[in-house]
Amino acid sequence: MKTTVSTGNDELDVRLQGGLPYPSLILIEGEQGTSKTVLAQQFVYGALRDGLRGIVLETEMPSVDFLRKMKLLKMDIVDYVIKGKVRLHSILSKNLEINDVVLSNALTVFEKYINSKLDNFDFLAIDSLSMLVKFAKYSEVLEFFSNLKKISTSGKLIFATMHSSILSEDILTKLRAFCDGYIKLGISNIGGRSVKVMNIVKLRGAPTSFDSVISFDVDPAFGIKLVPIALARA
Repeated sequence: MKTTVSTGNDELDVRLQGGLPYPSLILIEGEQGTSKTVLAQQFVYGALRDGLRGIVLETEMPSVDFLRKMKLLKMDIVDYVIKGKVRLHSILSKNLEINDVVLSNALTVFEKYINSKLDNFDFLAIDSLSMLVKFAKYSEVLEFFSNLKKISTSGKLIFATMHSSILSEDILTKLRAFCDGYIKLGISNIGGRSVKVMNIVKLRGAPTSFDSVISFDVDPAFGIKLVPIALARA
C-alpha cells in the first residue's frame, strides 16, 4: 500500500524522508513571487511519474501556459495529458468572460466538478484558490475545505495554493486546521543572497525526522533546486 508520493525531485524527497504523505490534504501558502505555482507543478510532476492519475484546476493561467511553463522547467507532462493520465482545466478560457458573478459561483462549480470525478483521479491540484475564496461566502469556503478533507481521507492526495493575505487570519486558521499538511513559502535574505524558503509547519503522516525548513531557488533550466544553508551564506 502506497504511503508516500514522490515530489519528482530527488533532493526534496530526501529532505521529506520519502516524499509527500499519501493520502493527504496539503495547503501551500505564500505571497506573490514565492513560487507557489512552481512547487505545485513539482508535486504534479512527481505524482504523475509515481503512477498516479490526476486533475489540475488552474485559475492563474490558461492550461497551455501551465504546460509550457512546466516544460521550460524540465517537468514536461504533455505525454501524460495525451495518454489521459492527467486532465487540466483552467478558468481562464477563451469562451468564458471572467467577472464577479462568475467568480462568486466558481467555488461551488469546482466542488461539483470534483465530486463528479472522484473515480477518475488519485491526486488533485488546485492553483490557485485565491480568486475562488475571495468572492465566495465564508460558509462556502468552509464547506469546500471540509469536502476536500473528506475526499483526501478516502484515499486521495490533494494540494492547493493560496495567497496568504487573501483572507483574514481567523479564517485562514480554520482552513489550515482541515489540512494534513501546511507549507508556508517566503523569501529570505541569507548572507546577502535572496532565496525562497519552504517552511513546513505541519505534515501529518510524514516521519518525524523530516526537514521542516528548506531553502531553494527556481532554476530555469532545472526547476526547483535546493540551496544548502552553508551555500546560501557563501
